Parts: sequence; C-alpha cells; structure tokens
Amino acid sequence: MKAPRFVVIVLALAAGWCAGRLSSYHGETVAITQHPAGFQCPMHPWVRSEKPERCTICGMKLAVVGGKVENPDHAALPIVMLPEGSPSVIGVQTAQVEKQRLMRTLRVAGMIGEDESRHGLISAPVEGRIDGLAMNCEGMPVSRRQPIATIFSRTLLGAASDYKLALGQGGPVLEQARRRLEQYGLVWEQISAIPQRQPDDLYFGVLAPLSGTIVKSYVCEGQYVREGDKLFEVADFTRMWFMCTVYEQDLPFVHERQVVMVRTPSLPGETLNARVGFISPNLDETTRSAHVRVVLENPERRLRNKTFAEGVIEIDAPEVLAIPRSAVVWPGETPRVYVEKSTGSYERRKVKLGRTGDALWEVLEGLREGEHVVSSGSLLIDGQAQLDATASMPALTMDRSAKPPVLQTLEPPSGSVRPAPASTPGR
Repeated sequence: MKAPRFVVIVLALAAGWCAGRLSSYHGETVAITQHPAGFQCPMHPWVRSEKPERCTICGMKLAVVGGKVENPDHAALPIVMLPEGSPSVIGVQTAQVEKQRLMRTLRVAGMIGEDESRHGLISAPVEGRIDGLAMNCEGMPVSRRQPIATIFSRTLLGAASDYKLALGQGGPVLEQARRRLEQYGLVWEQISAIPQRQPDDLYFGVLAPLSGTIVKSYVCEGQYVREGDKLFEVADFTRMWFMCTVYEQDLPFVHERQVVMVRTPSLPGETLNARVGFISPNLDETTRSAHVRVVLENPERRLRNKTFAEGVIEIDAPEVLAIPRSAVVWPGETPRVYVEKSTGSYERRKVKLGRTGDALWEVLEGLREGEHVVSSGSLLIDGQAQLDATASMPALTMDRSAKPPVLQTLEPPSGSVRPAPASTPGR
C-alpha cells in the first residue's frame, strides 16, 4: 500500500514543476490581464478618452476598448454612425426601395450563315461531257434559267431526233417525246427550237433550276458526268441565319418572335433588328446550352456568309420590388444592405435576393417599400461597421509584472511515512 501512495506523490510533484516552468519565460512571468474600460479612435489608437467622445484628428466616434462598458452608441452593432458631414464627403447616396421593371440585357455571340432551307444543288440532268462552263468559280451569282454549262450527250441527241419525227405524227407520240426532253432538263424554249437546229449542232445548254450564289463547284470543262452527278451547290443569301448559343439558365427568358439586335464587324456602326425564329430543344451536354436561330433579311446581300456577330436580347420582366445592384454588399454567403435611419445613421440588414437585372436586383425578403438604402458608399459604411465591431472587442495585453502562482506541495496523509531523500552519488 505504501508504494502506490509514493508514486502518486511523485507524479503530483512532477506536474507542479512542469506548470511552473510553463508559466515563466526566461525568468519573467507572463500573465494576461485586461485594460481598464475606455475609448480610443480606431484610426488613431493613441487618441484615448474615458468618455464616448470623438477623435480630435479625424472626427470619428471613439470605440470601446478594455472591460465591459455599457455604451448606448455601441450596444447594437448593426447600427453604424458617421460623423456629421461625413456622408457628403465620402459620397454616400441613397435610393428608395420601390417596385420597378426588372430590365435585363442578354448578350449572345455566334455566326451569320446561309439559310439552310434555301440551300440547293444543281445536278447533271443527263449523262454526257461538259464542254463549256459559264460559271467557273465559287461566289458567282446565278439566276433561274440562266445557262451555266454546255453538254454533249448522245442521249439528248437521240431524244431530239425522236422529237423531230414525232412532229409529223402528232398526238400521244409527240406528247411523249416532249415530256422525255423535259425530263432531260430542257425547257420549252429549247424544245421549240429543236426543229431549227443544224445537223452539226451537237451541244445543249444546261440551265440553272434555281437562283442564288454558287458556294461550291464540282465540275470542270471536259469532265464526263453521269445523270444525277453534282455540278454546283447554290445558296440563297437574300435571307441569312444568325446562329447563337444561349445557356441553360437564360433559356426561360428567350422565346420565339423575340427581337434581337445584331451587330457584326462587316457592317460597322449598324444594328440589325431581327426576330428569334427557332430555339433548339436539345442542349449540349458539355456547355449546357442550346442553339438559337435568328432570321435576318438580306435583300441587298450586304451580310457576308460565315461572319462573326453578337446579339443583344432585351428581357423585360414585370414590376418587382427592387434595389440598385450597387446597394448590395456580399462579404460572405449572405447579402446585406444598409438602410438609412437618419442622416449619418445606417442600419445593417440581411436581405434575400431574387432575379438580377442590368442595374437592379429583385428583393424577396428583408426590405419594405418606401425605405431608403445606401446605393453609393455602402462599402465604406461596411468597413466602418467592421472597425466598430473590432474596436468593441476587449483589448488584451501581456503584463510581465505579475508574479507566478505559488506551487502548493501535496502533504502526505497523517500516519504515512515520508519518502527518504535520494542519496547523492559519491557520498
């Protein structure tokens, strides 16, 4: 029984020795104490007072330092007081909380291209050899029934010879021969001129079945073609498409027939008003966006194909309770504003926001219609509020004059035997 008591006493002595060592630093005692209650300037700490006065240098209200002081000016931290004349000096402006139309401008980017519904193809009406081209390069305009090539075709020569013979017979034979020539791409003017053709005239003209601009050529002179081979691709540039991308969160605000203002570098200084023609129901999985088609009329063909452009869509929402966007201070996850209570007195208040516009923000909770919020200078007021909150915390200093606590040794219980002092080696 004596051995366990001896171990307890030794451990207690060791713990007390460690506590004494931790409370001293190079022979000096370190203790934490509080200053007496008082006031000092947050910007000029050497300006101190025992009363809630103002700084003699900057005019700011002195903040509480030290012990607990009941000060009505600092009792409610959400209230920020500015010195007289300070709001006009730092440019504080207010705005009334009221119902307004939430205007929003949606900017999109894309490319101007051809109207794909008016894209056409000119193909060979019959097999033969192309011996002449009236259109030999891309970008050339073409009109309907305009000659674009000459072709040597034995099939056409045979059909023309049959038509000459059918002219003397008339009736169904003549009608069948005429329809056959029409199927080979000849128009009535070409068919009616067959009886006057010379025997050495072996060529027929290929006429364009549609109007537009040649965007791709597949044929050259001397090339043999079969029936249905592609000769030219034609696009109608009198109507263009502006294809842009709208992200998922903006799609609810875009609808068909909505006006879009389009600007392109190829027409500097000009704005084209067009309307949304189609909104793709499929979203891109990577960008979470959908393609929107805007139809542009281009009768003079001033718009160029495959040019970059940007569009502006003005979204007009109904009237909602709104405040200027500059009034919102967002230091963390919760937005807040400063409501003017009187000149130089502002109350910090948390708000719940809704939709955002170009200059306004919808307010769902936290404000009432008719109140005034700080719209300019709210960051400076918020900084003053943080200084007031920091200055209101008790000031802690290091007092090296305090004496270390006296280490109380544990007395053994009565009737116990004190441990003998350890013997010193060598004695």
